Amino acid sequence: MTQPISRAVLGLARLTLLEARRTAVGKSALAAIAIAVCLALFVDRVVLTDQERATVVTYAVIVRLAVVLTLGLAIVANTVRDLNERIIENFLALPLTRMQYALGKWLGWTLVAVLCALSAGLPLLGFLNTPGRLQWTLSFAAETVVVASLALVLALTLGRVITAMFAFCAMYLFARVSSMLVLLSANMGADQDSLLDRFAARFVELAGYLLPRMDRFAVTAWLSGGPIRLGPDLLQAAIYIALLGAVARIELRRKQF
Repeated sequence: MTQPISRAVLGLARLTLLEARRTAVGKSALAAIAIAVCLALFVDRVVLTDQERATVVTYAVIVRLAVVLTLGLAIVANTVRDLNERIIENFLALPLTRMQYALGKWLGWTLVAVLCALSAGLPLLGFLNTPGRLQWTLSFAAETVVVASLALVLALTLGRVITAMFAFCAMYLFARVSSMLVLLSANMGADQDSLLDRFAARFVELAGYLLPRMDRFAVTAWLSGGPIRLGPDLLQAAIYIALLGAVARIELRRKQF
């Protein structure tokens, strides 16, 4: 997304923020965070040993999935509505190109995603003996930006809420477990001599290369004293966002509106 940032683009980003506020996206994210906190506190009451660690891990796992799904649904529903109700044509009547429209929407949703990630990291401040809280929050913010970019591109490409959300969930789930699937498929392909097994192993390996390694973002082990590697996450996020920008540029040129 290399289009110049004009006043119209910034205005569209601000309008996206206001629309997210009016459609209660922020309230939904806060509700998801509150539910994750409640479940984590319940685990704290149930676990007999190492309570703080179990509570933090439970919260991190639940809030990560809840915020990602909330963001994905909000972005997909908003973008598909713009397409179906031809709201996008009103924006294109302004001094905006199609790519500038996508850039404005992306900037707005990126800010929403970062705010949600920072809000998700705030409850971790209550656990004083937990290391890696800042790094986990920053990595989760990078993950939410990638997620917002993916949801926006899928919505623009597919144009249907159910189809785009199904694709979004499938791609995110595969990106989360891709390393494990690649390892399993490689072992399966090595043990089996059939052509189908070897093809499945290579297909899963190729798909693993095309999608980002979401399991490397906001690693729960960081909150338990594990080694922290934040640099590869940020580099991976920047590369994948650039690739999604290229896909969006091609798709917007192909569409007739």
